[in-house]
Amino acid sequence: MIELAGTDAERGQDPHDFLVNLRAFLNRRRGDAILLAEANLPPEDQRRFFGDEGGDEIHMLFNFLVNQRLFLALVRRDPAPVVTGLRELPEVPETNQWANFVKNHDELTLDKLSDDEREEVFAALAPDPDMRSFGRGIRRRIPPMLEGDRDRIELLYSLAFTLPGSPVLLYGEEIGLGDNQAVEGRGAVRVAMQWTAGPHGGFTSGEPAVPVVADGPFAPDHVNVAAQRRDPGSLLNWTERAIRTRKELPELGWGAWQVLDTDHPGVLAHRCDWQGRGVLVLHNFHPDRPRSPSTWATTPSRAAPCPTCSPTTTTTGPPPATRWDLARFGYRWLRLPG
Repeated sequence: MIELAGTDAERGQDPHDFLVNLRAFLNRRRGDAILLAEANLPPEDQRRFFGDEGGDEIHMLFNFLVNQRLFLALVRRDPAPVVTGLRELPEVPETNQWANFVKNHDELTLDKLSDDEREEVFAALAPDPDMRSFGRGIRRRIPPMLEGDRDRIELLYSLAFTLPGSPVLLYGEEIGLGDNQAVEGRGAVRVAMQWTAGPHGGFTSGEPAVPVVADGPFAPDHVNVAAQRRDPGSLLNWTERAIRTRKELPELGWGAWQVLDTDHPGVLAHRCDWQGRGVLVLHNFHPDRPRSPSTWATTPSRAAPCPTCSPTTTTTGPPPATRWDLARFGYRWLRLPG
């Protein structure tokens, strides 16, 4: 944390000079290390933390702007807020990146939304005022927030993996870890990892020094690593496949992106192109299938789906075009022909 009060910055020394020096030191000592910053600021102020046109300060910034609009879009069943957030982001140097996330170890902050938008998200995802913190955040993890709805959970993380930038996961997200609302403040989401069934989830055989999820649908007997490793359909195995597939699609991180028009208000379609190759990604924010799936998204017939991360969709339509039918909160990752 860089605090300006009482430091040389108050006397005219720019703290960004320190970041430049820190980056240079890190580059000399460990070339494969990165600096990741939490700078929850307006877009124009965030850009400064990347440094000059060569990106000589922070490697990555958490993408708070799109994160907050992601939940507004989920509540409204309309991807428009995500599109707005993407278009508000400043361009970053080639070697820098936005860190896309669904949840971090604090509350889900909604401070960049308007008061009305924030209340809209509160009403849907944190109806009990005790679930909120600081008047601007939600102190819940995603699975309880979405009542364990696997389709919506996959939709959120599919977006985190495919939106322009690099995905970042909080521990426990890969298994659908719950929270403990009996714990005050941010501690409610900082619960022990659940490795096995039974008391304390295999986190410790003694008295845990951190909160645990002791009962309910997200307790260790229902949510744990050991059981999910053996279940091909588990969220853990889905996440492993998503990570593996994401590594095979560098276009999503490096490519130039664009949002495509569709004739269905609940569907987000965007593509990323890099070095002559492209990826098209489709997400349905609506609980219903698009009424006319054969007309809203057309792609070349040689587009290759990534089946490990697109289990809920089918295809229709003759060559030379293929039309993709999305299920409730469905998604598709497609490799486009070069």
